[in-house]
Amino acid sequence: MRILQLLCFTVVLSSLSLAQIPNSGFESWAADPDTNYNPVGWETSNGYPMVSVEPVTPGHQGTYAMKVKTLDLGFLTLPGVAIMQAAYNFAQTPTKFGAWVRSTIMTGDTAFIIVALMKGDTVIAATDSCTFKIDSSYSQYTYLEFPIAVVSGSTPDSLYVMVASGLGTNSQVGTELIVDDIAFTNEGPVNVLTERGLPEAFLLDQNYPNPFNPETEIGFTLQVSGFTSLRVYDLLGREAAVLVDEELPAGRHRAIWNAVGHPSGIYFVRLEVRPSTGSGQGLVETKKMALVR
Repeated sequence: MRILQLLCFTVVLSSLSLAQIPNSGFESWAADPDTNYNPVGWETSNGYPMVSVEPVTPGHQGTYAMKVKTLDLGFLTLPGVAIMQAAYNFAQTPTKFGAWVRSTIMTGDTAFIIVALMKGDTVIAATDSCTFKIDSSYSQYTYLEFPIAVVSGSTPDSLYVMVASGLGTNSQVGTELIVDDIAFTNEGPVNVLTERGLPEAFLLDQNYPNPFNPETEIGFTLQVSGFTSLRVYDLLGREAAVLVDEELPAGRHRAIWNAVGHPSGIYFVRLEVRPSTGSGQGLVETKKMALVR
């Protein structure tokens, strides 16, 4: 089995010059010396006879997508991992990263997509904490889009992407993540992003990470469309930030709070929704957050 570097800040990148993410739709697969099939351009944790990364059909648009699953060795549970690292001809620093996913996440387990943008050997832009946590199951292909936190104004010249199932401390057999059509986008700095799935409840997620410094991500679910307010308050009830103040459709949403300039302490994030139909009552939920510098 290949030994893979799992830390997103210690990456050695190839010298290829590419205009787009290689094999972003996972249509190209090739056999390795152990006769395991791997997506072209990706390193995987496959090692005969243990196959943790494999093609799955149908894909979101094409024939194939990539499945990454957790393995049971009897005495040990191992995460599945796929890594792509390559030079990339960026015209400008992207603002978002998106992928179409399906997932089966066992209770208490997590899958991850990890992204880093590089200039030479230095990380100049990464996702929030370099990691997208996927801890919900999606039975159908669902589009997830995440903002990229820019660390430097320099334009990157290479990229690193890791897809992993069960990489946390509670890895469980049965956890798997299917990804397809991954892409960077440049649509300007938009705080709020939407997961195009079917909402099941009105819910304000606990922010992640928590405690945090200086950025944290706040997810929430709307059962119906409505005018949505997502605001942050300090312990004295003073408004610290307005993250959302607009009409939003039903579905999963996320917002990022960058607490630069705010002191360490306990804060409260308050979600309030007034349904567009006018027939339902307003919904309110609050969570506590900790900013630690």
